Amino acid sequence: MLSIFVLLVVLPILLWPKLIAIGAVMLLLVRIITLWRNRQHQELLFNRENDSWQLSGPQGWQELRLKSDQFVTARLVIIYFKTPKGSVIKRVITRDVMTTADHHKLRVLLPARSH
Repeated sequence: MLSIFVLLVVLPILLWPKLIAIGAVMLLLVRIITLWRNRQHQELLFNRENDSWQLSGPQGWQELRLKSDQFVTARLVIIYFKTPKGSVIKRVITRDVMTTADHHKLRVLLPARSH
């Protein structure tokens, strides 16, 4: 982000487009910081009985179904869910947010449950 700001200042661009671009970058940075500060802790649980997932949030617990396409690597898991209303929820889970054993269990569970 800093490099974009420096490039905008250094590049030979007309003054008004340069000021507009700098303002847009600053607004984007403020928006990112605001979203980061207002983030909320969420908990994701798997229910083996009915093969469903539950996600905690500001509205309480939400029932979710796992979609068929998942992205799983050793360090990163991207899970795609479908709500009962039909909207898609995506969650990115990195290796450092849970124990290594739990992350491994999740990586094994997802391909087995998503087909």
